[in-house]
Amino acid sequence: MKPLVTAVFPLLAAACAPLPPLDLSVPAAADAAGPVSIAPSGPSVDYTPRQVAEPADWTTLNSRQIGGVE
Repeated sequence: MKPLVTAVFPLLAAACAPLPPLDLSVPAAADAAGPVSIAPSGPSVDYTPRQVAEPADWTTLNSRQIGGVE
């Protein structure tokens, strides 16, 4: 029972403590008369559609990438 009381007491004390007042001030609006720049376009992405196929023989694929080594 003592460990339970020891653990619950700090939580209860913190829950009953008064909260500090909230700062409800509103920040000033941004200056709309400033220079306006257009964001650069993103990188161009090329999409190549491919058909689903069975896996090829990996030894042939490796030989083609190496350059004809058998």
